[in-house]
Amino acid sequence: MKKQPLAAISFTLILLALLGGLILCSAEESLAAEPGNELSPGTTLAAVPAFEKAPVLPADGITGGVGGQLLVAKGSPEAGSPGEGESVSGTVPKQPASGDSQPGTSQSKLNRIVLGYYTEYYPGDNLSYNSLLANHASIDYIATFSYLTDGRGNLTGTPITTGVELAKNKGVKSLMLVHNISNAIDSDAAHTLLSVPENRMNFEKNILSLIKEHGFDGVNIDLEGVPAADRSNYSTLLKELKEMLEPAGYLLTVSIPAKTRDNPLDNWNGAYDYTAIGEYADLVTLMTYDEHWPGGYPGPVASLSWVQQVLDYAVKSIPREKILMGVAAYGYNWSSAGGASTVLWNRAGTLASRNGGARWNDQYSAPYLIYYDQRGYRHEVWFENRFSLAIKLDLVNSYDLGGIAVWRLGFEDASFWQTVVEKISK
Repeated sequence: MKKQPLAAISFTLILLALLGGLILCSAEESLAAEPGNELSPGTTLAAVPAFEKAPVLPADGITGGVGGQLLVAKGSPEAGSPGEGESVSGTVPKQPASGDSQPGTSQSKLNRIVLGYYTEYYPGDNLSYNSLLANHASIDYIATFSYLTDGRGNLTGTPITTGVELAKNKGVKSLMLVHNISNAIDSDAAHTLLSVPENRMNFEKNILSLIKEHGFDGVNIDLEGVPAADRSNYSTLLKELKEMLEPAGYLLTVSIPAKTRDNPLDNWNGAYDYTAIGEYADLVTLMTYDEHWPGGYPGPVASLSWVQQVLDYAVKSIPREKILMGVAAYGYNWSSAGGASTVLWNRAGTLASRNGGARWNDQYSAPYLIYYDQRGYRHEVWFENRFSLAIKLDLVNSYDLGGIAVWRLGFEDASFWQTVVEKISK
């Protein structure tokens, strides 16, 4: 991925609340070729995750303009990507199973574990709640985007009690997600937290206290942008958390950047020692999405070949039964006017039908769409659908992984869950 200094972009999470409607609104509504709905030059819309970021993206997901020259990029449909067409295909090589274990069979509702990230960006944001209510029979865990840490290990936030209570009533385990994303990914806070033993201890004690107070079943550590120099400190944090949480019966889970090889000096993923993480964490979400993001060239959110490369590396270091493959319920719409917006899974079909229908790229095993709005701006859209999801779920089975983690609950529709049940049911 193309990387820039984290300080190069700075926006505030407050914008999420101010743009609440945009979070709910997909590109099909904002950018459909209807009068008054075109994307004006320089306009940017809210991108999906508040924490699942490609390098350097600000916490609110709003990015600067993407030049029109980027829209015909190497590997894009108009640059001659092979395998364009309408057929759904893609071969998934079988991988050797790790022993005789069947991950998830004893503790999951399906044949694999399903974790859903649960968010509540503003009062009245019920997308995740409604998704959990409708699909709890297929969900084992929720990770609530709950608490922000500072460099001293102090936690601020809310437990999202409505989601936790619903999860308990439906037999779903709840994890409190702790992150370091305020105005942007706060690498300085991560460094201060990890490098000072007293700060780590305060962080760990606060986590245990909140787990007990609000009835969580464990924690999901989502510290992003950790400096490469803190690689051993990050591993030490997980070791200490494991020693504290395990005797009390609580789970330690993590969300970590996807990578295809280990470079301890890499300024985005070098701090994440997959071997150590695999030893201490009970579950490990690999964020196998945002391969392409609004600040870069258009392309698939998670191409099949890239996801395979990530898994090929990960299974060498992390026990397969602990790995949750990240699954995106969204895509991006890049405009030659500049910028990109989010396309939710449950809105992508309408956007495509309004603009001549989506096509399929065999090279990436992903659907895409190209259209021009009424102002003449070119749009290139890459997203996920039931066909691309089915192929990725075949990877989960062939690599014998623990399961999947979905960003985020509420972006998907019934076709998502039908595909999940078909592919990983007992």
